[in-house]
Amino acid sequence: MKEKLVVHTCCGVCMSYPRTILEDYDTVFYFYNPNIYPILEYERRRDEFINYAEKLGIKIYVAEEDNDLENWYNDIKGFENEPEKGARCSICFKHRMRKAFEYASSINAEYVATVMTVSPHKNSKIIEAIGNSLSDEYKKIKYLHFDFKKKEGFKKTNIIANEAGLYRQNYCGCEFSIR
Repeated sequence: MKEKLVVHTCCGVCMSYPRTILEDYDTVFYFYNPNIYPILEYERRRDEFINYAEKLGIKIYVAEEDNDLENWYNDIKGFENEPEKGARCSICFKHRMRKAFEYASSINAEYVATVMTVSPHKNSKIIEAIGNSLSDEYKKIKYLHFDFKKKEGFKKTNIIANEAGLYRQNYCGCEFSIR
């Protein structure tokens, strides 16, 4: 029996390659991203993720917690003017990964990971530290760190996403990353 793994997922593109190397686990790709702005962009990324996952026949869970946007804004309050890759981003990563740990706890999963490390714009070491701190907090759930951009992972992601015709956004997600 395979161990359960919940993988926080920000979009279909970032999930496209990591899904190919997680076949040793009973994997659920978990979409939770209240940071994505504006709502039409959120809906586009969510719907693209759902449609792509359905085509592939993989398990997903979409957390439709639209009212959680207020909690996300409360978390990043005071950090709105931080540059990309600054403190706001780390807070955002933790906010979203925490929800993945909560979901993993609710389904008795052993592990949590995130596809965010496939991006060359995300600091994998910071994401790993956040994952490990959440693992310490959620004692029964371990953070599995994959730096998906390694071994040409970002290149492979682009190839798979392009072949699948997936929508690619040109900013991370929040209104502050659009600048």
